[in-house]
Amino acid sequence: MASAETLLNIFAIALSPVLESRVSIPYGISSGADLPLVILVSFSGNMLPVPFLLLTMQSIERWINTRDDRSYLKRLFVRYIDNLRERGGPAIKKHGFIGLTIFVALPIPGTGAWTGSVLAYLFGIELKRSTLAILIGVLISIFIVTVAAIGFSYIL
Repeated sequence: MASAETLLNIFAIALSPVLESRVSIPYGISSGADLPLVILVSFSGNMLPVPFLLLTMQSIERWINTRDDRSYLKRLFVRYIDNLRERGGPAIKKHGFIGLTIFVALPIPGTGAWTGSVLAYLFGIELKRSTLAILIGVLISIFIVTVAAIGFSYIL
């Protein structure tokens, strides 16, 4: 059985915007935690920020846009949003719900629940549909990462 500290670490890693489940699952597996528990804790941490992001992105964007154009935060935000529109936009515009799901499901840097939430906001995907697309994408990503991590651990 995994310690509370290990489970908290798995949760915190999954909650982080860059690492998410693609790091929390291998960490949990390598720590010897029970696989179903690793998956549950990782999924919970990965999905926790999604509704908050979807519900607050408009306010965040409005607040950032009140900043001076020379503001580092504003320039960083605009660059991030422009980059996101360029990378994820074509798939979302062309495929909508499925495009968002696939974008979130890819367990590579720059994709995932956080980025998918911002894309859903940018492209006006309704709250329930975007939450479902992100949830399905996270589940697919967790499956891919789990299979890869288990396979890699057998190779070693």
